[in-house]
Amino acid sequence: MSTQFDTSAFQQKLTTQWIGQSLTYFEELESTNSYVKSLPADKIDHGMLCVTDNQTQGRGQYEREWESESGQNLTFSLVFKPQARERFHVLTLACALAIVDQLQEIFNDPQVCIKWPNDVLLNGKKVAGLLTETMFAGNKLDRLVIGIGMNVNQTSFSPGISSEATSVQLKKGHSVEREPLLSNLLRRIEYKYNLWQRQHRALIKGINRNIVGYGQWVGLKVNGELKKNTFKMLGINEKGQLLMLNQDGGIESFSYEQIRLITD
Repeated sequence: MSTQFDTSAFQQKLTTQWIGQSLTYFEELESTNSYVKSLPADKIDHGMLCVTDNQTQGRGQYEREWESESGQNLTFSLVFKPQARERFHVLTLACALAIVDQLQEIFNDPQVCIKWPNDVLLNGKKVAGLLTETMFAGNKLDRLVIGIGMNVNQTSFSPGISSEATSVQLKKGHSVEREPLLSNLLRRIEYKYNLWQRQHRALIKGINRNIVGYGQWVGLKVNGELKKNTFKMLGINEKGQLLMLNQDGGIESFSYEQIRLITD
């Protein structure tokens, strides 16, 4: 049964200092990312949150459609106005790590992990995805938008993705209140954002510990081309590049746009 997100209940539970304190809610919206990108600069607050119950044209990585049943999940965007002009993919992964931490606490289960470049897996199936977009005014960063879709109470998926997707309810066995889940998640994201801003090593270590393939030999596709040999995944560096050890003992770095991992 579809239920409307209760903004009052959410705001009562929210304990962040700035993330989510500015809230916009829509019963239905094509895309939360597209909406906050369309706003004029003077309507944007750092840490602004846009939530919708029914995202009709949600987008994932590589312009894939993000499927979400109305009133069942969390589909939202966060808007940031950071001083930094780089390391944005580290921030995406920091948000993914916040989701991992939240779900590991709920389930007391290590089977939650980050899949490069921007998905979260629960027992090997996708439970959340992130999409980061930037807007510049000339060469000055105007806003950084991170869209997050998390499968919370959805229990069935279309045939094309049913074998690859899961939800919190499917794992837990009963429905979960979305308002406290989102408020707790935003508290974690705020903490990770502060680590990211300070370039704290603990953030990189946390991401690497929870990323699929870390420390393993994996296959690689670079710019769409499958590499003959396997590479050992050494994790990300401070810039958000993926470091790989090749068969000759050399270390190669790749940006997230260039590379796809083959881990199975």
